[in-house]
Formats: sequence, C-alpha cells, structure tokens
Amino acid sequence: MKRYIVLLFIISSCNFSSKKEDVVKDDTEVEEKVLSGIDSMHIREYVEKSFQSPMHSLEHQQYLDSALTIVPESAWLWQQKAMPLYKARKYQLGKPFLDKAVEYAPEKYLDYSGFVRCIFSKDYIKSISEFMRAKKEFGDGYVMDHTYNFYIGLDYLQLNKFSKAKEFLLLSKEQQFRDFPNDPPQEACHYLDWYYLGIADFELGNYEEAIASFDMSLKVYDNFADALYFRGRSMTKLGDEEGAEWEKKAFENGDNTINEDNVIYEIYPYQLFHKLNASERPQ
Repeated sequence: MKRYIVLLFIISSCNFSSKKEDVVKDDTEVEEKVLSGIDSMHIREYVEKSFQSPMHSLEHQQYLDSALTIVPESAWLWQQKAMPLYKARKYQLGKPFLDKAVEYAPEKYLDYSGFVRCIFSKDYIKSISEFMRAKKEFGDGYVMDHTYNFYIGLDYLQLNKFSKAKEFLLLSKEQQFRDFPNDPPQEACHYLDWYYLGIADFELGNYEEAIASFDMSLKVYDNFADALYFRGRSMTKLGDEEGAEWEKKAFENGDNTINEDNVIYEIYPYQLFHKLNASERPQ
C-alpha cells in the first residue's frame, strides 16, 4: 500500500520569485494535495530545479512542465510558467498559462490576471472585465500595491474614456481613505492615484482640479518628473506663463519617474520619462 502525505509547496526564497511583484496575495504560496511520497519528492525536485535555472530559459519551463504532469491543477505552477513569459513580452505564449491559473484558483489569480493585462499585455477591455468580476465575486481589494479600481481607471485612461477613468480613480481614492483613516490624504491615497486622477482631469480639461491632484502627488514624491511636467502643462493651459518653468524642472528631474517594480519591464500609462523617450537618451 502506498503511503500518502499532504504535499505543501512552500517556496518563498527563490532567486527570482522573491521580488514582491511576483508574489500573489501572500509571501508564501501553498498548494495542498494528497500525493504519494514519491510524487511529492519529484515535484519538489522539479520546482527546485526550475528555480535554479535562469527565469527566461527553456529549462525553467520544462521543469515546471514536469511538475505539472503530476499536479496539472496547480494554479501556482501555471502562474509561475506565465510570469517570466510576460516579463519577456511574450504575451501570447504566457496568456494560456495565466488563464489556467485563473481557471483553477480565481480567488487568487483573477485580480493578478487583470493587473497583468493592464500593465503588461495592454488588453484593457479584458482587464476591466476581470477586475469587475473580481469585485463582484470577491469584493474590492488590492493587487500589486494598488486597488482594483486603480487599474480599472488606468484601463479606461488608455481607452480614452476619461470620465470613466476619473470615476474609478475616485472610487480608488475613497477606498484608500476608508482603509487608512489615520493617514493624511496625500499618504492615505497612493501618489500614483493622485497622479492618474490629475491625468484624467487634465484630459477632461479640468486643469485646476488636475493641478490640485498633481500637488498631492508631489507632496509625497516631490521631484516626480511626470507630475511636474503635467502640472506645468495644466498651468500653461490656464494661461499661466510659469507653467514653462515647471516643465523645465520636470526635465531636470527626468530620472525621478514612476518607480513601480515593474517599470523595468513595461512603460506605465502616461509615463513621459522613460528610456524610450528621445529626450531621455544621452546626447
């Protein structure tokens, strides 16, 4: 008779998956399944070898495939296959793996998938639908340091639906005020929420409101070049000649741009100061 044990995947210290952008919901991902001792030993071996291989290597994927032949319903393993492909901008290859993770554990990976579609693959309509489903089934929450409403707001910004973007960014702000009632407004609400709320108002022509939001963002990140630039543009739109000085200051602080973990892989919406911007290249 085979001896059965409960298999626990407890993997939180691997070289590439220890970064917080790769952690979903918790610092430790746990999968439970009754397996034979031999199977559990093989899975642990495959996973350890996958982490010892370079993240973008074929070997990394093959070891995860070997583990999945034993536990094909492991949402965490599917997510681990998807993540390096998205970081390599191989979105079409990563998509079916991320879909599998959502299929097997929507409570853990539906919001993560919405985030990936917003920031990585730019599938904004699908991102909105996934976040709306997550809100309906699991309530408002956070993923990768931001509210679901924040990402929905970014999705709508990128679809030029500026009124809808503002609607959800305001919901995000109100959510954070409720969740962090003891913090001052500029800290209770993330500086990027203030920035993108300013962007929504800028696009709507509400320049005074935009300036107020950019100022809140700048209270936390005082040399934030992108906010400095759009504050200057808003001033110029209002006929204030000093706007040009703010724009000049923005370019002087061009290295101080959006500092999310994933900016090493992707340019964020309305991120003016990035390495593909010709004005940022060495002369």
